[in-house]
Amino acid sequence: MVSIPSLFSIIFSLICVVGLFLGVYTLYSNPGSMTNRLFFALTITLVIWSFGFAMAISAPNLSMCLFWRRFAAIGWSTFFSILLHFMISLSGRTVLLNKWWKYALLYLPSVVCLSVFTYIPGLNPQQFNMVYTEMGWVNVSIKNFWDWFFILYYVSYSLMGVYFVWQWGKTADSKNVKKQSGIITRMFTLTLIIGAFTESVVNNVFTIKIPQLAPIIMMIPVAGVSVAMQKYGLLDNRKNTADSLLFSEQIRTRIIQYLANALFAASILNIITMYCILGSNLVSTLLLSSFMIMAGVALGLNQRLNKSTNYKDKVYAVTFFVLIPVLTLSFIEYASVTVWALAFLFLIISIAMVSRVIQVAVAASILLTQLTISLIKPSIVVQIDAADYMGRIGISLITIWVAFFVMNVFRSKLLENAHQISFQNLVEKISARYASANEKDFDDVTQETLEKISAFLRTDAASVYLFGPEKDILTCSHSWPDGQHSDSAGHKTIRLADYPRFHGKLPSAQVLEVYDLNDLPSEECDDLVKIFGRQVKSLLILPIENNENVYGYLVLQSVMTHRAWLTIDKNNLMIIADILAVTMERIRQEKQIHYMAYYDLLTGFPNRTLFKDRLSQAVLRAERKSEILAVLLLDLDAFKNVNDTIGYEGGDALILEVSCKLCQSLRKSDTVSRFGEDEFLILVQNIGSTKDVIKIVNKVMQVFKKPFTVHNQELYISASVGIAVYPFDGSDADSLIKNADIAMSQAKSRGKGQYCLCTAEMKEEVLLKHELSNKLYRAIDNNELFLQYQPMVSAKTGELLCVEALVRWQQPDHGLISPGLFIPLAEQNGLIGPIGEWVLRTACRQAKAWQDMGLPPVHISVNVSVFQLLNPKFVTVLKNILAETGLKPEYLDLEITESVAVKEFDNILSVLKELRELGVEISIDDFGTEYSSLSRLNHMPANRIKIDRSFISNLFSSDKEQTLVKGMIHLSQTLGLRVVAEGVEHEEQARFLREHGCDEIQGYYISRPAHAEDLLKLFSNA
Repeated sequence: MVSIPSLFSIIFSLICVVGLFLGVYTLYSNPGSMTNRLFFALTITLVIWSFGFAMAISAPNLSMCLFWRRFAAIGWSTFFSILLHFMISLSGRTVLLNKWWKYALLYLPSVVCLSVFTYIPGLNPQQFNMVYTEMGWVNVSIKNFWDWFFILYYVSYSLMGVYFVWQWGKTADSKNVKKQSGIITRMFTLTLIIGAFTESVVNNVFTIKIPQLAPIIMMIPVAGVSVAMQKYGLLDNRKNTADSLLFSEQIRTRIIQYLANALFAASILNIITMYCILGSNLVSTLLLSSFMIMAGVALGLNQRLNKSTNYKDKVYAVTFFVLIPVLTLSFIEYASVTVWALAFLFLIISIAMVSRVIQVAVAASILLTQLTISLIKPSIVVQIDAADYMGRIGISLITIWVAFFVMNVFRSKLLENAHQISFQNLVEKISARYASANEKDFDDVTQETLEKISAFLRTDAASVYLFGPEKDILTCSHSWPDGQHSDSAGHKTIRLADYPRFHGKLPSAQVLEVYDLNDLPSEECDDLVKIFGRQVKSLLILPIENNENVYGYLVLQSVMTHRAWLTIDKNNLMIIADILAVTMERIRQEKQIHYMAYYDLLTGFPNRTLFKDRLSQAVLRAERKSEILAVLLLDLDAFKNVNDTIGYEGGDALILEVSCKLCQSLRKSDTVSRFGEDEFLILVQNIGSTKDVIKIVNKVMQVFKKPFTVHNQELYISASVGIAVYPFDGSDADSLIKNADIAMSQAKSRGKGQYCLCTAEMKEEVLLKHELSNKLYRAIDNNELFLQYQPMVSAKTGELLCVEALVRWQQPDHGLISPGLFIPLAEQNGLIGPIGEWVLRTACRQAKAWQDMGLPPVHISVNVSVFQLLNPKFVTVLKNILAETGLKPEYLDLEITESVAVKEFDNILSVLKELRELGVEISIDDFGTEYSSLSRLNHMPANRIKIDRSFISNLFSSDKEQTLVKGMIHLSQTLGLRVVAEGVEHEEQARFLREHGCDEIQGYYISRPAHAEDLLKLFSNA
């Protein structure tokens, strides 16, 4: 029968075991946390306190009792200082300990108590008043000064700690923090009440004297902290369990932790069993318990060392090699039949450690230990009693526990491997589905993906939230189950400005895991509840991100239970989120490429490719239904001037304004396309006749009657429109667009702001120009070009002064082609250069030939194009021609039109000056048809002007015409220029010009253009 003092010793010893287990477990949960380390220190002081009481209460004599009471004082003297320190750290008030002297002040009472209640009795001669009762040694306090000091110390520190925790809960936002604070506050309040009752009431009021139960009572707040730790994550332990069995190193860590705890517990149980129950020698019992504690500490420290796995395995091997014989041989006299089974326990542990070094060491130690036992005790009779059976049961329970743990580890490992392989296969299938997904089936594939993820991970809901264009709105684009019940369904649209705290927590490239919404500050928790529903307990939010661009988030919800997500699951989910992002980016790029291929980037209108496709489809429909449709080609007049005036950005802004107003003026059934920089194509359908087309065109032209506002500036611009109607102007898209272009060119030729319907004549003219343009390339090689010459004579004497060379084209298929037709074609296709060079060379050669014939030297006049003058090599080419033909420069006269002189004044002025320096004369042709300024005329290096034939033909139609001609003659002569009148056809015109001082005349009155040999007669007549 166990005595009451021994029973109390056992209870106090069990408190040691429980406290030690909680302390070590908490420390291993998060060793980097100061709060965890302080809690571990707190449990160690409680273990010292309880162990001292366990040994003192059943001590054989007073001196031994006092020894262990003083040992216990080491624990309770420091317990309350560490307790307050723990409460300060827990409540986040570490700022209170920002100076070293504050730490000294915090621990000063514990130092005082250590001095007066431990092994320095001289400071306090009446440390303890120990009285032996039937319940063991009991301290009957005499309440001296130091007793009151300790009472004040533990009450004040306990109350301050409770206050700090209470304030922590009161001011915290997190609901879980409030719950944790409530649990701890209530536990400590209950502890103070029970402690005061047992110490002050029971021993003072009742005759019965009971031992001090403080260690047992202090287990109440320690257990409260443990509950808070497990339930509300007080010491960061909950989330560590999810990945605890995934990797070999974690398995080994868990095994070492359990073994160290088992050794600590065994050290206490050894004292209870051997000393308290069996009455063995105390010294030997303490030595064995100390050895087991040191072995547990060695295992724990080795596990924490920053060393290689090989080094740690060797330390484990040595420790196991020593532990097996020590434990076995220590009990050889009592229960060798029982204790030898410890070898199998270590054998199972060595298997779980997956290390050959450890397995060899354990096997060798087992064999050597058994060999040693056989030598020491070759034969022994052992009497097995109840204690041996209890030992057997204890060892069996420990072995079963370790075996179940090892089995669970490997079973979990196999399940995790299978889970990982299955998840990887699922990821591969999802990746394959997305690889072939396009814009049309993306939604179906995503919905299918969410369903598979939820089914595989057993989540209650899975959703995809995508950002809006401005990244200020999140929209639930996909969810599973589709149409979730209200408790777990999130808002379909989240305006982030309404949830600033949720927005602040959103991860950019990290995973946001919320194990318990109540862990969060209340405002953040409220945001998540409003968004995802009140019943959601755990959340996992992963960014859908590619190249630092976050498209949205993959959200998994747990409604039924709180859930911690495995690392491997989060990694695979991140892969799926990346696949989502890559697919979305690919689809976006495909859409962009499609948009760029079929739409204008500035206006967003269909481009010519898409317009032609729509026009082709419209033509097919019109053909089936025998309907008509029209194509309008609209070109903005003088758009280049807009770019030159307000820049290209302003030009783009104007294009946008025009685009907008065009859309507003047209019907929804009509299609507008941007065809070129300043051109628009319009497809008009659902019309009954060409009259309807004219109405629509008039409506379009009205757009340009009002100014456009660009950069706060009003701009007026006009447009020319060409119209082609199906089926009259073409039966396919290309023909209709081409004929609309022909009509637009005709409209432009009539002036600005005009429109024109395509006609058969226009199409024939365009075809002719196209054919002539092609045949013009071979005109020089085929000798199809020739020159005719028209003389200019003195108005007074009739003397032949100059001959103008006029190029002609005798085309074999079309006969004689007018220069007014083929010269513009040559300027358009770049042939004006070689043709002009041929004309110059031929004319100079002819002029030199006339001089060589002994005829009077006359000037030869040649018309030059602005494209020739803008050629930087023109002067060099002219010099070469003059050198080649031998004609002196002063006999060459180059004619430029007044329009060229006005429009290209700044560009050709230097070339004209260079020609004048060479000796070549310059004439301004068609004078009077443009708005020449006197300033430019004065600076132009010209020798003569040629009054346009329109003034001469209308010379006698009115007095104003005569006045204009007289004014031009007088003005030119005043500026030192000779005057030539073109188009003189009658004697009266020649007489008028002669009488008013005109220098030279040219026209049919003198001679029509003639071949060189026919012009010889004029030389004779002259």
